[in-house]
Amino acid sequence: MVLDSFLQGESILDELVRDSVTSALPNEELFTTASGIIPFSDDYQLGIPVNSESDITNALMELAFRYVAKVLVAVFCNDEGYDPIENSVAQRSIESLKWRLNGKYYNELKERYDYAVMKIFDYMENGSDGSNSLVQQCWFLAKMDICYRRGAVPSDISQFFQPATDEESQELLELALKFRRNFIPKIITPTSRVIFNPSFDFGEELIGEADCDMIVDSKIVDLRTSIGFEYPKDRVTKSMVHFLLSELNSEFGCEAGVYPVDSLVFYSARYGETEIFQIDDINPEIIDKALEKLIIVTEARHKGAPAVDNFSVKYEEGQKKKGQKKREMQERFLDDEDDRDNYNDGYYQVMERKNRHIFRKILIFLIIASLLTVGFVYLKNWYTDTYGAEYSLEQIFKNLFGN
Repeated sequence: MVLDSFLQGESILDELVRDSVTSALPNEELFTTASGIIPFSDDYQLGIPVNSESDITNALMELAFRYVAKVLVAVFCNDEGYDPIENSVAQRSIESLKWRLNGKYYNELKERYDYAVMKIFDYMENGSDGSNSLVQQCWFLAKMDICYRRGAVPSDISQFFQPATDEESQELLELALKFRRNFIPKIITPTSRVIFNPSFDFGEELIGEADCDMIVDSKIVDLRTSIGFEYPKDRVTKSMVHFLLSELNSEFGCEAGVYPVDSLVFYSARYGETEIFQIDDINPEIIDKALEKLIIVTEARHKGAPAVDNFSVKYEEGQKKKGQKKREMQERFLDDEDDRDNYNDGYYQVMERKNRHIFRKILIFLIIASLLTVGFVYLKNWYTDTYGAEYSLEQIFKNLFGN
């Protein structure tokens, strides 16, 4: 994912992007937990350990869990219009492979993908085939997902058709059960408004493809299966980027990518703990500055792109409008604002002239001191060459003026 390359890259531009976002990151002290325990502390109890030492298996486990969790949320909300697969990374993967795989191989993979999506919707509608089938279909989607993230074209598509092992399936089922018990009843209601795999529209033209799990009732939700209860700075950074992209779209009228967000939510699946941060706990000026920095550095990456150049014009117009609104508010509540401005302007002009005068005095003094120093050294050398190195006052007068 392009956003991941920004947050994990080592180029100067990557560092600037990270700096623009981290300037608005909340401290861990600002978080709370749904259970009431201290966030990111050793009070967390590991309920589901990692059973594999393979990095690829653990990556697949997290991705598969994210698909399972979204399906469970869709089922709980009981809204026939919800589609947890639409705009997912797995869907983007199958679409991109159409142009990168041989027709026969692609058709086989597409049939498997369509089958997985069909079985997931069967589960959502009537629970047919049970949780075991859901786990296997999401395991397949996770393989499609990771293929897209790594930009890889599979040399052997048979690997996509290998199901999860019994141990992998059981671990995923346990994660799903804990999610259903610990997360859903505390964060979601049957009438919750959920947006799965939200697209941030124009904001993604600047930062690249985003990968947000879902937005639930103005909460950006991030799901993870990693071990450890330390403050997940990388995940918080990514969620903060999603929030800033929505703010960017809102400011410049890109309604398709605007989501009213009031909090960031992080679910640690193996511990069953949910950390929550309220956006209002950040000073709005800090968010504005972070947004401005993000715009500047990402614009540098896309210099000359029509969409971004057009955005730059909109951004400048937006800044002028914001400044105008601020001035109007000041005039509305401060009747003597003009007098204050005139006073301040006159004061600053006087101080500026005074500072320039002082600077000129210092500069003249330094020039004179330099000339005197040079003259003294020259005269000393001339005197020594002419009369010798006798510097008593009596001798100097005798040498210069005679007896």
